Amino acid sequence: MYECDRSNMWKLLEDFPKMCRQAFFASSGLSPIKVSNVVVAGMGGSAIAGDVVKEWLNPPFPFEVCRGYHLPRWVSKDTLVILISYSGETEETLSCAKEAKMAGAKMVGVGSGGTLSRMLEGHPFVRVPTGLPPRAAFPYLFFSTVRVLKDAGLISAELDEEISEALELLPLVKERAERARELSSKMLDKIVFIYAPPGLFSVAFRFKTQLNENSKMPAKVDYLPELCHNEIVGIRSTPSNVCFVLLRSRWEEERISIRMDFLKSLLEGREVIELRGEGKGRLAEMLSLIYFGDIISYHLAGMRGIDPTPVEEIARLKKVLSAKPFPL
Repeated sequence: MYECDRSNMWKLLEDFPKMCRQAFFASSGLSPIKVSNVVVAGMGGSAIAGDVVKEWLNPPFPFEVCRGYHLPRWVSKDTLVILISYSGETEETLSCAKEAKMAGAKMVGVGSGGTLSRMLEGHPFVRVPTGLPPRAAFPYLFFSTVRVLKDAGLISAELDEEISEALELLPLVKERAERARELSSKMLDKIVFIYAPPGLFSVAFRFKTQLNENSKMPAKVDYLPELCHNEIVGIRSTPSNVCFVLLRSRWEEERISIRMDFLKSLLEGREVIELRGEGKGRLAEMLSLIYFGDIISYHLAGMRGIDPTPVEEIARLKKVLSAKPFPL
């Protein structure tokens, strides 16, 4: 779509709905199990897959997303640890895999292979296609995690309708690419502040990271109701080149809506964009917003004349880290 898109990120965005469907209908190799809690260990786009699953499910059991080298100390044989690393080489996730083994936890891997798959030999491992930028693999990583939890008996069949709706709705989102382009032009040359209500925290963070990696832009995220106790005081001093994006949900509680409306009154005269998801179910709302945000980040890269795929700074950091390999 853009001449600067030399690695053809647009094709991967077009394939987003297809990737979701492929991942959900693939088997995890897992049978129903009895566990007391769940930990998803991952970094970057892998961890965001866990965030979205957790926020969508709001499960009736402890569920933690672990970003870093160490698992929570309470992980035990009664814990299901889902280790997600697209490359299979994420050192923080490999460290968590080592600790999960030591704790005797039940383990499942999700990724394209690599060291992680070798460490988890004898445990279920959901393989996803290779050759993608990790952030573009989000559909595979998210729905593979959903598949794992469903096969483990941790997702109720009552949610099948929500999953079906989301899978059917996503192909329609890319038809709104022109609307995404229009909104992108409003964010061009701006610093984007994203504000989200409960239920859309993970969606807001995904949008922020896509602006970082695809658009090569700084962005900031904050959440209601917490920001109403601090952030709203600092708004008066935000630079004029800040664009505010408000994510809205049809499930907003009345008290959150009151706060959101007050926030909008403080932003009168500023560039404010409100985004709402589509569909009837929570999953459709979340995934449609994620997909739409991904498309916006792509257009911003194109408008700035930047290839969205390379992430030079991350590649440089990996090179620095490789000079002193992480001990496993």
